[in-house]
Amino acid sequence: MAPIWNEQMLMTGLAAARGAKKREKLVAIIVGVILIVGIGTSVFILSSRPDLTVSLNKPSLQIQRGTLQTLQVSIATKNLAGGQVSLSTSGLPTNVTASFSNPAPQIQADGSTKSNLTITAGGHAYGQNSTLTITATTNGLTRQATLPIAVVGNTYNYNIGGSYASGWNITTINAVEGDVIVLHLTSTDSLTHAFFVDYNGNAMPDPNEPLSSNFNSQTIPITFSFIITQVGTFTYYCKYHPNMTGTLHSAVP
Repeated sequence: MAPIWNEQMLMTGLAAARGAKKREKLVAIIVGVILIVGIGTSVFILSSRPDLTVSLNKPSLQIQRGTLQTLQVSIATKNLAGGQVSLSTSGLPTNVTASFSNPAPQIQADGSTKSNLTITAGGHAYGQNSTLTITATTNGLTRQATLPIAVVGNTYNYNIGGSYASGWNITTINAVEGDVIVLHLTSTDSLTHAFFVDYNGNAMPDPNEPLSSNFNSQTIPITFSFIITQVGTFTYYCKYHPNMTGTLHSAVP
Protein backbone atom coordinates (compact mmCIF):
# COMPACT_ATOMS: atom_id res chain seq x y z
CA MET A 1 0.00 0.00 0.00
CA ALA A 2 1.57 3.35 -1.11
CA PRO A 3 2.33 5.92 1.65
CA ILE A 4 -0.15 8.74 2.07
CA TRP A 5 1.63 12.13 1.82
CA ASN A 6 0.14 14.89 3.89
CA GLU A 7 1.09 18.54 4.14
CA GLN A 8 3.29 18.02 7.20
CA MET A 9 5.33 15.30 5.52
CA LEU A 10 5.78 17.47 2.43
CA MET A 11 7.03 20.41 4.48
CA THR A 12 9.44 18.17 6.38
CA GLY A 13 10.90 16.83 3.12
CA LEU A 14 11.36 20.31 1.68
CA ALA A 15 13.12 21.48 4.84
CA ALA A 16 15.48 18.50 4.70
CA ALA A 17 16.33 19.23 1.06
CA ARG A 18 17.04 22.88 1.84
CA GLY A 19 19.31 21.82 4.70
CA ALA A 20 21.27 19.48 2.45
CA LYS A 21 21.82 22.24 -0.12
CA LYS A 22 23.02 24.62 2.60
CA ARG A 23 25.49 22.01 3.82
CA GLU A 24 26.75 21.49 0.25
CA LYS A 25 27.26 25.25 -0.18
CA LEU A 26 29.07 25.47 3.16
CA VAL A 27 31.39 22.61 2.23
CA ALA A 28 32.09 24.25 -1.16
CA ILE A 29 32.87 27.58 0.53
CA ILE A 30 35.23 25.91 3.01
CA VAL A 31 37.05 24.03 0.23
CA GLY A 32 37.34 27.25 -1.80
CA VAL A 33 38.82 29.12 1.16
CA ILE A 34 41.33 26.31 1.74
CA LEU A 35 42.36 26.37 -1.94
CA ILE A 36 42.72 30.16 -1.98
CA VAL A 37 44.76 30.12 1.23
CA GLY A 38 46.93 27.32 -0.14
CA ILE A 39 47.54 29.07 -3.46
CA GLY A 40 48.21 32.35 -1.71
CA THR A 41 50.74 30.68 0.56
CA SER A 42 52.49 29.11 -2.44
CA VAL A 43 52.64 32.46 -4.24
CA PHE A 44 54.01 34.11 -1.11
CA ILE A 45 56.65 31.41 -0.70
CA LEU A 46 57.71 31.70 -4.35
CA SER A 47 57.78 35.50 -4.32
CA SER A 48 59.82 35.58 -1.13
CA ARG A 49 62.43 33.06 -2.29
CA PRO A 50 65.98 34.53 -2.18
CA ASP A 51 67.47 35.23 -5.59
CA LEU A 52 70.57 36.69 -7.24
CA THR A 53 70.81 38.04 -10.80
CA VAL A 54 73.84 38.77 -13.01
CA SER A 55 73.62 40.79 -16.24
CA LEU A 56 75.97 42.36 -18.79
CA ASN A 57 75.70 45.56 -20.81
CA LYS A 58 76.55 43.78 -24.10
CA PRO A 59 74.95 40.73 -25.76
CA SER A 60 78.21 39.67 -27.48
CA LEU A 61 81.77 40.85 -27.98
CA GLN A 62 84.24 41.06 -30.86
CA ILE A 63 87.68 42.15 -29.73
CA GLN A 64 90.61 43.12 -31.93
CA ARG A 65 93.83 41.22 -31.32
CA GLY A 66 96.20 43.41 -29.28
CA THR A 67 93.42 45.59 -27.78
CA LEU A 68 91.18 45.68 -24.71
CA GLN A 69 87.49 46.35 -24.03
CA THR A 70 85.53 46.97 -20.84
CA LEU A 71 82.17 45.45 -19.92
CA GLN A 72 79.88 46.38 -17.05
CA VAL A 73 78.67 43.53 -14.83
CA SER A 74 75.52 44.25 -12.78
CA ILE A 75 74.55 42.17 -9.75
CA ALA A 76 71.25 42.42 -7.86
CA THR A 77 69.71 40.53 -4.93
CA LYS A 78 66.11 39.89 -3.90
CA ASN A 79 64.98 38.73 -0.45
CA LEU A 80 68.63 38.17 0.38
CA ALA A 81 70.84 39.54 3.11
CA GLY A 82 73.71 41.85 2.24
CA GLY A 83 77.24 40.57 1.94
CA GLN A 84 80.26 40.14 -0.28
CA VAL A 85 79.89 38.95 -3.89
CA SER A 86 82.60 36.73 -5.37
CA LEU A 87 83.10 37.22 -9.14
CA SER A 88 85.00 34.96 -11.53
CA THR A 89 85.31 34.22 -15.27
CA SER A 90 85.84 31.14 -17.43
CA GLY A 91 85.76 30.16 -21.11
CA LEU A 92 88.03 32.90 -22.48
CA PRO A 93 89.67 32.49 -25.92
CA THR A 94 93.37 31.61 -26.11
CA ASN A 95 95.71 34.40 -24.92
CA VAL A 96 92.77 36.52 -23.73
CA THR A 97 92.60 37.66 -20.10
CA ALA A 98 89.89 39.21 -17.92
CA SER A 99 90.10 41.30 -14.76
CA PHE A 100 87.42 42.89 -12.56
CA SER A 101 87.72 46.42 -11.24
CA ASN A 102 86.35 44.92 -8.02
CA PRO A 103 86.32 41.10 -7.90
CA ALA A 104 84.58 41.02 -4.50
CA PRO A 105 82.10 43.93 -4.23
CA GLN A 106 79.81 44.43 -1.24
CA ILE A 107 76.06 44.35 -1.82
CA GLN A 108 73.27 45.60 0.45
CA ALA A 109 70.21 43.53 1.33
CA ASP A 110 67.79 43.63 -1.62
CA GLY A 111 70.29 45.91 -3.36
CA SER A 112 72.52 46.02 -6.42
CA THR A 113 76.13 46.68 -7.31
CA LYS A 114 78.37 46.86 -10.39
CA SER A 115 81.89 45.88 -11.37
CA ASN A 116 83.76 46.65 -14.60
CA LEU A 117 85.29 43.70 -16.43
CA THR A 118 88.27 44.46 -18.68
CA ILE A 119 88.91 41.97 -21.49
CA THR A 120 92.44 42.06 -22.97
CA ALA A 121 93.37 40.23 -26.19
CA GLY A 122 97.11 39.64 -26.53
CA GLY A 123 99.09 39.91 -29.74
CA HIS A 124 98.74 36.15 -30.30
CA ALA A 125 95.13 35.85 -29.15
CA TYR A 126 92.69 33.78 -31.17
CA GLY A 127 89.33 32.05 -30.85
CA GLN A 128 86.12 32.59 -32.81
CA ASN A 129 83.62 30.38 -31.02
CA SER A 130 84.24 31.03 -27.33
CA THR A 131 81.65 31.69 -24.63
CA LEU A 132 82.73 33.80 -21.67
CA THR A 133 80.97 32.85 -18.42
CA ILE A 134 80.75 35.31 -15.50
CA THR A 135 79.93 33.68 -12.16
CA ALA A 136 78.66 35.54 -9.07
CA THR A 137 78.32 33.94 -5.64
CA THR A 138 76.97 35.39 -2.39
CA ASN A 139 75.23 33.99 0.70
CA GLY A 140 75.26 30.48 -0.73
CA LEU A 141 73.65 31.46 -4.05
CA THR A 142 75.47 31.20 -7.40
CA ARG A 143 74.29 32.67 -10.68
CA GLN A 144 75.94 33.03 -14.12
CA ALA A 145 75.78 35.18 -17.24
CA THR A 146 77.28 34.19 -20.60
CA LEU A 147 78.71 36.22 -23.47
CA PRO A 148 79.74 34.98 -26.95
CA ILE A 149 83.23 36.35 -27.63
CA ALA A 150 85.36 36.32 -30.79
CA VAL A 151 88.89 37.58 -31.41
CA VAL A 152 89.35 39.56 -34.63
CA GLY A 153 92.78 39.89 -36.22
CA ASN A 154 94.17 41.92 -39.11
CA THR A 155 92.20 42.85 -42.24
CA TYR A 156 93.49 41.89 -45.70
CA ASN A 157 92.04 43.01 -49.05
CA TYR A 158 92.29 41.01 -52.28
CA ASN A 159 91.15 41.91 -55.80
CA ILE A 160 90.20 38.55 -57.28
CA GLY A 161 88.99 37.94 -60.81
CA GLY A 162 87.74 34.61 -62.01
CA SER A 163 86.93 32.84 -65.27
CA TYR A 164 85.87 29.35 -66.20
CA ALA A 165 88.82 28.89 -68.57
CA SER A 166 91.67 30.22 -66.43
CA GLY A 167 90.31 30.00 -62.86
CA TRP A 168 91.05 32.56 -60.14
CA ASN A 169 93.80 35.09 -60.75
CA ILE A 170 94.90 34.75 -57.10
CA THR A 171 95.34 31.14 -56.06
CA THR A 172 96.85 31.50 -52.57
CA ILE A 173 95.61 33.39 -49.49
CA ASN A 174 97.67 33.34 -46.28
CA ALA A 175 96.10 34.33 -42.96
CA VAL A 176 95.82 33.44 -39.28
CA GLU A 177 92.74 32.61 -37.23
CA GLY A 178 90.73 35.73 -36.52
CA ASP A 179 91.95 37.68 -39.57
CA VAL A 180 89.34 39.41 -41.72
CA ILE A 181 89.56 38.67 -45.45
CA VAL A 182 87.92 41.22 -47.76
CA LEU A 183 87.53 40.13 -51.38
CA HIS A 184 86.64 42.39 -54.31
CA LEU A 185 85.32 39.92 -56.86
CA THR A 186 84.89 40.29 -60.64
CA SER A 187 84.08 37.89 -63.47
CA THR A 188 86.67 38.18 -66.24
CA ASP A 189 84.55 36.09 -68.63
CA SER A 190 81.15 37.61 -67.70
CA LEU A 191 79.89 34.21 -66.55
CA THR A 192 78.17 33.93 -63.18
CA HIS A 193 80.51 32.91 -60.37
CA ALA A 194 80.37 32.65 -56.57
CA PHE A 195 83.36 32.28 -54.22
CA PHE A 196 83.33 29.87 -51.26
CA VAL A 197 85.84 28.32 -48.84
CA ASP A 198 85.52 24.56 -48.40
CA TYR A 199 86.31 23.89 -44.73
CA ASN A 200 85.03 20.30 -44.60
CA GLY A 201 86.51 19.03 -47.87
CA ASN A 202 83.31 18.03 -49.69
CA ALA A 203 83.82 20.56 -52.54
CA MET A 204 80.38 22.05 -51.87
CA PRO A 205 79.28 25.19 -50.01
CA ASP A 206 77.79 24.40 -46.60
CA PRO A 207 75.93 26.62 -44.10
CA ASN A 208 78.96 27.30 -41.88
CA GLU A 209 81.36 28.04 -44.74
CA PRO A 210 82.07 31.48 -46.29
CA LEU A 211 80.03 31.92 -49.50
CA SER A 212 79.77 35.09 -51.58
CA SER A 213 76.77 36.24 -53.56
CA ASN A 214 76.76 35.70 -57.31
CA PHE A 215 78.79 38.06 -59.52
CA ASN A 216 79.22 38.38 -63.30
CA SER A 217 80.56 41.88 -63.93
CA GLN A 218 84.00 42.41 -65.47
CA THR A 219 84.27 45.98 -64.19
CA ILE A 220 82.09 46.41 -61.10
CA PRO A 221 83.28 44.18 -58.25
CA ILE A 222 81.17 42.87 -55.42
CA THR A 223 82.71 42.99 -51.95
CA PHE A 224 82.67 39.87 -49.81
CA SER A 225 84.29 39.59 -46.36
CA PHE A 226 84.67 36.76 -43.87
CA ILE A 227 86.60 35.98 -40.70
CA ILE A 228 89.07 33.09 -40.59
CA THR A 229 87.52 30.70 -38.07
CA GLN A 230 89.58 27.54 -38.58
CA VAL A 231 93.26 26.65 -38.69
CA GLY A 232 94.61 24.52 -41.53
CA THR A 233 94.93 24.36 -45.31
CA PHE A 234 91.67 24.63 -47.24
CA THR A 235 90.56 24.89 -50.86
CA TYR A 236 88.41 27.71 -52.16
CA TYR A 237 86.17 27.20 -55.20
CA CYS A 238 83.66 28.73 -57.54
CA LYS A 239 80.24 27.43 -56.57
CA TYR A 240 79.36 26.79 -60.24
CA HIS A 241 82.74 25.83 -61.73
CA PRO A 242 84.68 23.35 -59.53
CA ASN A 243 87.77 23.66 -61.74
CA MET A 244 88.25 27.21 -60.35
CA THR A 245 90.27 26.59 -57.19
CA GLY A 246 92.75 28.23 -54.84
CA THR A 247 94.35 27.50 -51.47
CA LEU A 248 93.72 29.20 -48.12
CA HIS A 249 96.49 28.70 -45.54
CA SER A 250 95.30 29.55 -42.01
CA ALA A 251 97.67 29.39 -39.03
CA VAL A 252 97.63 30.08 -35.29
CA PRO A 253 98.65 33.71 -34.53
